[in-house]
Amino acid sequence: MANPTVALKVDPPGPKFPISEQCVMPKITVTAELQNFNPDPKAPPLQYQWKVTLSFNGQGCAHATQRIIKHDDITQTTATNKFEIPFTQVRGGALTISVSVAVPGSTLADTTKDLLVTGTNPSVGALAGAAAANQTFRKLIRVESGLKQFLSDTCPLFSGDGFGGVGLCQLTSPAPTDDQIWSWKENVKGGWALYKQKEAVAKAYPKSVRDGADFKALVKTYNEKRQAKLKAAAAAKPDGGTAAPVQDLTIELPDYTDDQLERDTLRGFNGYAGIHEYRVKVDKDGVLVVTEDPSGTKGKAEWEQVTKDERIKFYDQNNVPSNKRGDPNYVEDVESKAAF
Repeated sequence: MANPTVALKVDPPGPKFPISEQCVMPKITVTAELQNFNPDPKAPPLQYQWKVTLSFNGQGCAHATQRIIKHDDITQTTATNKFEIPFTQVRGGALTISVSVAVPGSTLADTTKDLLVTGTNPSVGALAGAAAANQTFRKLIRVESGLKQFLSDTCPLFSGDGFGGVGLCQLTSPAPTDDQIWSWKENVKGGWALYKQKEAVAKAYPKSVRDGADFKALVKTYNEKRQAKLKAAAAAKPDGGTAAPVQDLTIELPDYTDDQLERDTLRGFNGYAGIHEYRVKVDKDGVLVVTEDPSGTKGKAEWEQVTKDERIKFYDQNNVPSNKRGDPNYVEDVESKAAF
């Protein structure tokens, strides 16, 4: 008589098991079929010891780093030969299922081969239902990934710069979590959190400039030149009179408008690389541009957008590495796209 064996049967048979569009792990039931063995009905039930591993190492995926992403190993013992895998994390990669069962005189074992848990890109409708209802953020997703979480069903969409950015929002820094790599919903959630973080940075930027030494120096220079101009004008009068003392202007630098805030947030999402979307406007001589109030006691400075060419010049002058510059035209690229 042939020796007893155990063979695993997987339902559905695979070899690919897709994560659903809604980021739900596949339902997989495994049966351990005993062959050449008839259990003694009077003996205690057989104990089936199961182990499931799921791991992704990026092999064969464009621009993937060497990072290994694993589902926590699943181990369980059952008194029946059927086992529904209780996934607790959204992960993809190579799936291995093993079983061992002790029968009189031996321990039987079997292991599956060449099984894969794969990713599923969201439809536009699913994505629209999950992403924040912010048109700029939605345009950003289109630019970052073309609305794709996965390059193929076996490969997340990794950024071409090799820095490990991934998914719909191309999350790079901070490094994406394992959840954000395999769950498009978590990726979008992380992207929105990053967008709001960059928005807070952009919102605080005007005050930081107002309080900074550079802006105060521009104000001081402007007032000095203004006083000199007034004195010169007085001296040029026929009577050669002396200008009455005039107080310095109190010069305001306004907060961003809503549009400016949105654009500087976008620039931050792509990476400032040392320069925001806007800077304080100065004239060709480097003197602050100010609109003076008719009262003669105060004035208003203004912001100007840094052009693509000026941004590239800044990068060149400051030796910013090419792989750290981002897209000089990023804001316009995003604003030109359609939302969803």
